[in-house]
Amino acid sequence: MRRPNVLLVVLDSLRARNVGLHGHHRETMPFLSEYADGATTYRQARAPGIHSVASHASLWTGTAVAEHGITRHADRLRAGTTIWEELAENGYRTGVFTVNSVVAHASNLVEPFDHVETDEFSDSVEKPFPDAHSPTDIASHEGIVGNLVRSLRDDTPIKSLLNAADHLYRKQRGRLEPTLDSEKLIERFLEWQAESDDPWAACLNLMDAHFPYEPAEEYDQWGDDELRSLHDGFDKPPANEFVQGRPWWQLEAFENLYDGTILELDAHLERIVAGLKRADAHDDTLVVITSDHGEGFGEISRLTGRTRMVDHSWGIHEVVTHVPLVVKYPRQTDPITVDEPATLTAFPETVRAAFDGTCSRDSFAPEGPVVASTERLLEDHADVFDDSDEPVSAYHGPWRAVYEGSDNGDVIKYATHGDDAIMLRIRSAQDYIPINRTDVETVDQVFDSLEPINMDGGSGTVSEATEDRLSDLGYLR
Repeated sequence: MRRPNVLLVVLDSLRARNVGLHGHHRETMPFLSEYADGATTYRQARAPGIHSVASHASLWTGTAVAEHGITRHADRLRAGTTIWEELAENGYRTGVFTVNSVVAHASNLVEPFDHVETDEFSDSVEKPFPDAHSPTDIASHEGIVGNLVRSLRDDTPIKSLLNAADHLYRKQRGRLEPTLDSEKLIERFLEWQAESDDPWAACLNLMDAHFPYEPAEEYDQWGDDELRSLHDGFDKPPANEFVQGRPWWQLEAFENLYDGTILELDAHLERIVAGLKRADAHDDTLVVITSDHGEGFGEISRLTGRTRMVDHSWGIHEVVTHVPLVVKYPRQTDPITVDEPATLTAFPETVRAAFDGTCSRDSFAPEGPVVASTERLLEDHADVFDDSDEPVSAYHGPWRAVYEGSDNGDVIKYATHGDDAIMLRIRSAQDYIPINRTDVETVDQVFDSLEPINMDGGSGTVSEATEDRLSDLGYLR
């Protein structure tokens, strides 16, 4: 029997709450709903972390964030610790296709792959006047106004302003240069998988649903000119903008644009599956469709009662941890629904089971508790709160959650942040209610049982061009 191919599709920043398959009031993913009729749908899947580097490290290694400790953009996984290297040793061709700068440039998460398809951009720290201020001299994202103020305060304001103008021109010119988009990535993946008869294993990470929420016109069904104009007025990453005083209704309104990006992602999924079917490769492929984390649009934390979620910068709210997970096992044709808590850390074991022909509906749903955690927000990001009435401690990590099944089919969530702890009953991505306040011991006991595993390959450096790209995507610097 032919060994199955492996395809992991990570729809970056896609939360379950906005997917039709999970009860969203808009059918944002009609193809995924149709595809689930011949696949296994995990209705209670959780991402192990709330941002790309941590969750992808868990997907690669099968370990919780608290075990592998890869949490910063420049953190590096030790060689020989990923499922992709294991597959390569078993004769698989491996490839990764992504324009996620955290995965492809800041970290070393693409190193385990034989083939890497990503965009490239050059670093340039040169400035016309080296003795004057330039935006590249500052490690935080200040925006046009912030740079203008700093330039005017410089000892040589004219030269500083010219440096700022040069930097802005280079950034804008760079955005106009041809770059990879999802359609091109999919095209190159389909070409790559057809190159030989050997079994292959690949990851496609598609960034359409990630900030800045810019769906193509044909998919922008719920936005309007006023909303797009408001969106274009961003001067800083969203976390800075809203914590420091933008009206929260504006962030909530951007969810309309976000839904358009999800509809676009659904069309990409259809292209991927259609391409595999044309190549007669679909039936014998383990297809895993999921997300590395969700997204926040101002939802208030049930833990603190005041902290609001902004994109995926902090917190352990369901909007950032509950993700879609649809798996088409090799030669599966009948639909299966799993309501028990599931975890993306089971990906390597599921791949091994597919390799051995022992896959089951329980592959992603372990017997023990499912965990999610994040160290974000870090103390060195305190400048985000300069103009905020919120205490910095309301946002700092760690944030932790433990999920367990219950006799009536609901999922019970225990979550902690500092001394705050809460228990919630979760029926679906749309329905979760607090049960009571509780102590932190339940969560602490589970996390105390997680032993740190030596997967640390050291810490690299993030180039200035990569920092600029991450800042454009809304990441705190």
